Amino acid sequence: MNRWTKTLLLYVATGALFVVAVMFLWNSYAVRIKAKWLLYSHHFKTEVLAQSGSTAGDFKHIEWDGWGWAGEDTTVYLVFDPSDSLSAAARNQRPGKFSGLPCEVAQVSRLEPNWYSVQFYTNELWGRRNALDCRGIAN
Repeated sequence: MNRWTKTLLLYVATGALFVVAVMFLWNSYAVRIKAKWLLYSHHFKTEVLAQSGSTAGDFKHIEWDGWGWAGEDTTVYLVFDPSDSLSAAARNQRPGKFSGLPCEVAQVSRLEPNWYSVQFYTNELWGRRNALDCRGIAN
């Protein structure tokens, strides 16, 4: 291989690495959630299913992920939906108020049949009265 070919390969490899890094950073939340589910789903399923019956028609759930700063926190819940009724919401990828969830949510994502990650709006928590009234009381 001559010097020009080696230089070209180095530039192509560097460019490919840059593209992969940008794609990873752009989708880091999705990658993190999928990896977390792949590695620890058995533990999370056990924790959710060990809960006693849900109240007011809500799904069994746990706080699963979140982020924030200076009191502006976003929370994601792991939700068990035995009837898979959230599948349409996950396919739709639009925010909304869905049966079994206490208030309007920003996003529903399907992890596998009957298991969903549900992202609430910033400063909204399951079981708390805030702007969207997420206390879990049926409307």
